[in-house]
Amino acid sequence: MPTHPTPTALTLPAGMRATRAVQALLSLLPKQPQAGWTEPLVEAALHEQGVPVNRVTVYRALDRLAHAGLLQRTVNAQRITHYFVVDATAPTASAHLECTACHQHITLDPGAAAVQAALHALREALVQSTGVHKPMLDVAVQGECAQCAGDAKPPFF
Repeated sequence: MPTHPTPTALTLPAGMRATRAVQALLSLLPKQPQAGWTEPLVEAALHEQGVPVNRVTVYRALDRLAHAGLLQRTVNAQRITHYFVVDATAPTASAHLECTACHQHITLDPGAAAVQAALHALREALVQSTGVHKPMLDVAVQGECAQCAGDAKPPFF
């Protein structure tokens, strides 16, 4: 899921107005923090750049960018919405862990055989049971990260 693309400006989706706030947002988003963007983080970063925005403008822009497929929207256990820039080169299946202790988002290694096998099995089950064609998966796993659990490293990283 949350991969970190190269920090370059995103392209304005078709049909979206190119306001000063939206243009600043498109330049800002690729510089995302590890845990992704939240509305307050985006609003504060835009204000630091001298772009006057309000909460509603930021929420609407983030939702439109998510709907256009430029951002991936996730909601954590505390019901805080995080937005991650979508990497167009990423596979159509991804998994991430949200630590229930520190709330860090950790992308599970998409190259790990066990992760890929599980995602493939889930994709196949969806196709066979629901008839969904070409499903894109975003699997959210909740549990304690290795650091919070006191382990050296879990086997799927």
